[in-house]
Amino acid sequence: MRRRQLITLGTALVAATALTLTGCGRSDTGKDDKAKDVDAGAAKGEITVWAMGGEGDNLPKLAADFEKANPGTKIKVTAIPWSAAHDKLAGAIAADKTPDISLVGTTWMAEFAKTGALDPVPTLVDKAKFYPASVEPMTVNNQMYAVPWYVDVRALFGNSKVLSKAGVTKAPETWEELKAAAKAAQTKGGAKWGLFIPPGGLGSGQVLLPLIWQQGGDIMDAGRKKFTLDTPETVKALTYYKSFFEEKIAPKAFAEGDPERWFTKNELGYNLNGPFMVSQFAKLGGAGFEKEFAVSMVPGAAKRTSFAGGAGLAVFKSAKNRDASWKFVNWLTDAKVQSKWYDIQKDLPSVPAAWESGPLKDNPNNAAFGKQMTDAKAPPAIQTFEQVNTMIESTVEKVVKAGLSPADAAKEMQKKADAIGTGN
Repeated sequence: MRRRQLITLGTALVAATALTLTGCGRSDTGKDDKAKDVDAGAAKGEITVWAMGGEGDNLPKLAADFEKANPGTKIKVTAIPWSAAHDKLAGAIAADKTPDISLVGTTWMAEFAKTGALDPVPTLVDKAKFYPASVEPMTVNNQMYAVPWYVDVRALFGNSKVLSKAGVTKAPETWEELKAAAKAAQTKGGAKWGLFIPPGGLGSGQVLLPLIWQQGGDIMDAGRKKFTLDTPETVKALTYYKSFFEEKIAPKAFAEGDPERWFTKNELGYNLNGPFMVSQFAKLGGAGFEKEFAVSMVPGAAKRTSFAGGAGLAVFKSAKNRDASWKFVNWLTDAKVQSKWYDIQKDLPSVPAAWESGPLKDNPNNAAFGKQMTDAKAPPAIQTFEQVNTMIESTVEKVVKAGLSPADAAKEMQKKADAIGTGN
């Protein structure tokens, strides 16, 4: 479930324990849930934290600085695999045996917030310091229940050698420019494929949704009560998506590792991917390849919106050391601390101020992701998003591979989304 696979975390596990959570006896959130103040002074005592993946392994290195600044404080970190995290958190909430703090995937927020187990974010935390796109998935019923710790966003990777040979001199900014440049990568640049995007299935939702958003559309209404998938914006997005496969610019079939291999072997013009691939492409391409690709914002229509994700830090109402926990969470989102965390873990900071110095500013390929975060959007914070997204991705596959028309696909997605519901 790590972001290197998908930036929406917890795909397969949400449905498995939804019934457990809705029956745990806590009240629904959003009606009378109000943030409480945090006492002044230094933090003290033990703070228990659950963190997943590399964050769980590396957080103790950073936490040592907090312990030095707050004598008498001990941060106890338990590392948990992403694959087990959702069920473990769900069980802890149901049994009222949670840690003080846990890392929470963005697409889990609505589900866990509805249990009433999460402590609303206090005024100690300045919500204005974060990228707006990182705050959105942490907010349920207008109440913020976790603090964005790291962000993830998709941007456009271009193979400089292929594109130079093709005569492409600047990064595409519009849908039309992307298609023209991708075609040129094939016809003039010697690439096998102009662009890689998923031919439906896993990951295709992260491409399709931004195409809808870029036109000013959305998949739900502003109140997050109704789905709005059967719209002209969805039809236009699906039509554009499908055209890359109809015109044989993008492959309908691929094996695991093919897109990365094609890109590093100069057989692919463009690849939509996440920030973790900056270092991965440099490594896979061998000595000097880090200078043979460039990252830019995704091309767009009226806007250049991309898909944002990441994870947040939540404090539980049952926390034994609640005030100290919030002080630790607030410290973790300080700009200087986030910069140091990037050095340790390579997680992208959720605070724009952390991008103003060091490798995030100096490396243009890293800096491109910070720029993209200024025009990024997270999926709606509803309990059933994973189910809806899986349905959308399977429908995209029908459009690409089975000939389903974009108009019929939009109607099918609307009907199925309505049947799934919001879970709220």
